[in-house]
Amino acid sequence: MPEKEKIKPSYLGHWNRLRQRFKQAGFEGFHDYEMIELLLTYVIHGKDTKPYAKALIEKFGSLSNILDARPEEIQEVTGIGPESALFFKTLRETVSKYLKDKAFEGKFFLNISDLVDYLKSQLGGKQNEVVHVLYLNSKNELLHAENLGEGTVSEAIAFPRRIVEEALRRNATSVILAHNHPGGLATPSDTDTSLTSAVKKALKTVEITLQEHIIISGDGYYSYRTNGFFDEG
Repeated sequence: MPEKEKIKPSYLGHWNRLRQRFKQAGFEGFHDYEMIELLLTYVIHGKDTKPYAKALIEKFGSLSNILDARPEEIQEVTGIGPESALFFKTLRETVSKYLKDKAFEGKFFLNISDLVDYLKSQLGGKQNEVVHVLYLNSKNELLHAENLGEGTVSEAIAFPRRIVEEALRRNATSVILAHNHPGGLATPSDTDTSLTSAVKKALKTVEITLQEHIIISGDGYYSYRTNGFFDEG
């Protein structure tokens, strides 16, 4: 008698439909859990990935929060092992590197949306406060970007001097300052504002402009320029 044909799991057909949708229109129209479900097919084999995708969304709320989470936090979800957790970290670092490379390819920060997207890629997943500095030329092209260490902004007494020295070394004409509020709101503290004033004043002595200071947090961002700080002269 001929062998019975093996019945293929139903999720294989679903995976194929997801991939066809992606091939046709990218992630347009996908729910977050569907994006995660599709991504997990490349790291979890022989299992339906939808339950894991929905469990990740239930815990973290969105794809961006999953990418920002630590691997050990991701592994708290039943069925998600070290390989899958590392996969999400690899994906996040790839996105971060891509956006940073694009910024250095002569890309202009034409609007605050571009700037915030870049800063979120660099600071969004940090567990501690990090000050990030962008040095730009007269065409608003990015010359150099750096993190001035991890810790807290309140420990940043030496930052104005260091920023001025680096700006001069890079022949920058303007600077953008940014830092993150991990796990908190984007509302600036008195220390944040004092640092902004100190950096602005220090740069002014060498005829370099502080363009902006952006605070990045899980709930969004705060722009000192949009909120009138630089209107003070």
